[in-house]
Amino acid sequence: MPSNIKERCVLIRSGFGVAIAAIGIIGLGHSSSAFAQGAACTGNGKISKQIAKPMAAAQDAQKAKRWQEVLSKVREANSVSVTKTAWDQFWMHEFQGFAYSQLGQYADAARELEFGLTSPCMAESSKPARYKALVNLYYSLRNYPKVIDYANRALKVSRDPEVQVTLGQAYFLTNDNKSAMRVMNEVMAGIEGRGQIPKEQTLLLIRAACEKVQDNACVTRLYEKLVVHYPKPDYWQNLIVSLKNGDTNDKQKINVLRLASAVDVLKRADDYTEFAQIAMDEGLPGEAQKALEQAFEKKLFTDQRKIDLNNRLLTKAKSEVAVEKAKLAQEDAAARATPTGDDDVKVGAAYLSYGEPAKAVEALKRGITQGKLAEADEAGILLGIAYLRSDNKSEAAKAFRSVKQDPTMTRIAKLWLLNT
Repeated sequence: MPSNIKERCVLIRSGFGVAIAAIGIIGLGHSSSAFAQGAACTGNGKISKQIAKPMAAAQDAQKAKRWQEVLSKVREANSVSVTKTAWDQFWMHEFQGFAYSQLGQYADAARELEFGLTSPCMAESSKPARYKALVNLYYSLRNYPKVIDYANRALKVSRDPEVQVTLGQAYFLTNDNKSAMRVMNEVMAGIEGRGQIPKEQTLLLIRAACEKVQDNACVTRLYEKLVVHYPKPDYWQNLIVSLKNGDTNDKQKINVLRLASAVDVLKRADDYTEFAQIAMDEGLPGEAQKALEQAFEKKLFTDQRKIDLNNRLLTKAKSEVAVEKAKLAQEDAAARATPTGDDDVKVGAAYLSYGEPAKAVEALKRGITQGKLAEADEAGILLGIAYLRSDNKSEAAKAFRSVKQDPTMTRIAKLWLLNT
């Protein structure tokens, strides 16, 4: 992912190009209802005869795409000593604006094309297209305050998604991140409302704005959308970090870490240590042992102090596994006799940690059926994992969809669904 989101925004727009609608001169000697606006637009919809010849030549040059000649002929017309009508002035600026835009002289193009907005000869119906042209010209010039001005004018007339995206980028590039988030969330809602997939760049821009205002919940939501639509390892890793750094308890954290391990984005040594410590606290030494053995296998512990610490933790986990695994069958039998399902879920989690998913499914289903669970959401996630490890994706999906109580656990379950 590019380190500089501002560079990304500029690249996005340069790829889009400068959207200047072809101005096309409409019979210079005839009035046009698309432009002429009553008495204030003097000239009766006709070019003054004193400058008709150079203006006609400018029109011919425009059709032939001889842009410098267009400018030369307009200058020639402008030099004629005659009072120019509003119609004359309007079309001289229009010709020059379009020619400058084709020559890549965007500052000159913007200056000339802005004139039309103040001219009585431009119809109101023509202004939205002009606003959009100016939005893109000024974006190319990196004049973001002007972009914001014209984009907001355009959006009052029509909610053009293209203009909304440019406005969101301009807000971001002027450090108005709250406005950027607001606009880009509107864009995303519109895209998703139409059943479309948001562009990766759109999601990244909103994510960057969320980060700027330190809205971790927003950052997490955006990474979730990124991994759904563009499941790159970097996005998964950032999502896991964002989820774990949120306001999560140990029960939620261990489920985030289980997911991270499953999608192979658990990379930091400290994450494995935390995973093992929480698993030990949850009474799951088998899961702790597995996590630490993976970390040692990947040679993640390089500092001697951490090597010693995690070796001690691994030794403790192995010792507890020997004790707990020996009495698991007895605990299974006892759990069947209890009136609630919590003990069954605990047994199911243990079986899962020891690599026995079939027995885990049986115990977890029994516990869920019993009901009255203290941690129904985790039971649903564990059942989904057990089914996945039993190669039963359809039942795994049903289990993950059953997780509905805690918002964080629900989000984790939905992310598991991407693996079903």
